[in-house]
Amino acid sequence: MKKILLAISFFAGCCFNSYSQTLVYHDVVTDDDGNLIPWYTPNHGQSYDHCLGLVWNFWKNLPTCCGGHKYYMIDHSYNDPVAGNKMGGDQFAMALSSWALYYGYTGDTNLIMDMKYIADTYLANSLTPAGSLWPNLPYTCNYGNPMTAVYDGDFIWGFGFVQPDKAGSFGAELVTLYKITGNVEYLQAAIKIANTLAANIQTGTETVSPYPFRINALNGNLPSSPTSYHYTTNFIPTMRLFEELSRLQQGNTVSYDSAYTVIKDWIKLYPLQTNEWGSFFENIYLPSNTEINAVTCAYYILEKGDEWGTNWQQDARGILDWTLSALGSHAYDSLGVTAIYEQSVDLKEGGSHTSRFASAELLYAEKTGDTARKVQAIRQLDWSTYLVDFDGKCRFSPQGGSVWYTDGYGDYVRHFLRAMGSEPAIAYEFVNHLLRSSSVITYINYQPFEINYTTYDNSSTEILRLVSKPTWVKADGVIINELSSLNAEGWVWTEYPDGGVLRVRHDNATDIQIGGLTLSEDENKISENYITVFPNPSEGNFTIHFSETLTKPVTISVFNALGEKVKEETFNFTENNIVIDISELSSGIYSMQLQGEKISASEKLVLAK
Repeated sequence: MKKILLAISFFAGCCFNSYSQTLVYHDVVTDDDGNLIPWYTPNHGQSYDHCLGLVWNFWKNLPTCCGGHKYYMIDHSYNDPVAGNKMGGDQFAMALSSWALYYGYTGDTNLIMDMKYIADTYLANSLTPAGSLWPNLPYTCNYGNPMTAVYDGDFIWGFGFVQPDKAGSFGAELVTLYKITGNVEYLQAAIKIANTLAANIQTGTETVSPYPFRINALNGNLPSSPTSYHYTTNFIPTMRLFEELSRLQQGNTVSYDSAYTVIKDWIKLYPLQTNEWGSFFENIYLPSNTEINAVTCAYYILEKGDEWGTNWQQDARGILDWTLSALGSHAYDSLGVTAIYEQSVDLKEGGSHTSRFASAELLYAEKTGDTARKVQAIRQLDWSTYLVDFDGKCRFSPQGGSVWYTDGYGDYVRHFLRAMGSEPAIAYEFVNHLLRSSSVITYINYQPFEINYTTYDNSSTEILRLVSKPTWVKADGVIINELSSLNAEGWVWTEYPDGGVLRVRHDNATDIQIGGLTLSEDENKISENYITVFPNPSEGNFTIHFSETLTKPVTISVFNALGEKVKEETFNFTENNIVIDISELSSGIYSMQLQGEKISASEKLVLAK
């Protein structure tokens, strides 16, 4: 897909400077005040969009091995070939979470196919026996044979051990997948997981959590380690599982409601007071205070608002302030950004953790009106873009971080999407995208002048970033009114310097049509067909065709797979076509960047001699 940048986002300065520091894959770029701006382009939304596309394409095109399974079904981190490093604890739930959101953003049905593949493979090869004390829960790790997609235990403790919190998160994502596909097998599996978790809930104390971090599913034995090693607070996904099944009136809703209340009361009584957030990661033996547990809870509290309780704002702010104090890294203070450490026993800044924190801060600003931390949050997203390589590899951390399928993919994509849902101004202004829905998007189709989508729930609200204001919006085929605020069914348009934001509310409909979208002829707007490159692949000569004649100089830079500039040429022309010849280079895939006055474009060039 070709994307043209003809104006810089109003969050970025008009100028930018190269910096002598390299951050993972890319040289740091700053604005005139020395503050970090994103990799790829100063435009926040275009950079985020580009990085998410690279990440998804890398994941989608991973090879198969070991019985025909994708690499990410076998290993927790990328190696080529697969190294047999065993699986991560929440890998599949994270991927399902991100792909459901990214489907709404892109309309790419390959995301749904991948979700089904992951869920079907995992469910067929991971569940504890029905006669276990903890039945029908997915094991997290292919412990017995790390070169197979057969899951039978825990990364550290081995055969028979499960992580109940990870079972809850997978169950919650199965409910979402059921809503998207209508496949009741996903719902039935989620109900079985919820039944086991509800039956094994315990009240908890300051040092004992409602579920242990690990337990032998077959006999109920805990690992032979101190009590503090069994403590975790990663129960927000399990709470979501319980409340969604109750809302659907599926399963034993009485027991789900009771277990939900036990967890909520325990969180209020202990972690919110002590800031002991406990362990999360399958490969960490010692107790550890983790960012993901804390900030996931803060995000949930912000979503619930008054439903959480009268102190929801103070509770969320307390978690975020603690995270910044206890797990904020000062290594990038000179760039005006605070990256976030993963956990207390392994102080590495993580792209997933920094972007998660940013999304929570932006939701806090949206919900409370307190925007004091908004600029910092956007810089944290910008920092996280540097962890994505040109080919879509996404490193966990600058400090020797591997390419983890959790941190770089499932637990990376979703935070950018959530952040843009809270702050649509940082979404790419020259391409139409759905940013957020209060329901689950079951179908979406982007067309040049119309968008059609379907939600699972009749009553829902959506936020879309659009290139232009629509002429009309329909709900189940009926025109709904443009309003000044969403206090009733209808739609509200907020004009931005380029395009704007559409908010849609429908109270008794699932099929939404947005029509009459236009592409401005002004040079500050774009068309997806503004440039085409052909032939591609080529033996050396690539023709770049512009849909309208440009009269200003254009510079084309070509980069190899290592990000090294291998050719640069400036063209002064008054034609629609220019030709660049790279036949002197070796066969391979190159990245072309085109720069001119008020115009920027990128494209992949495939040289095949």
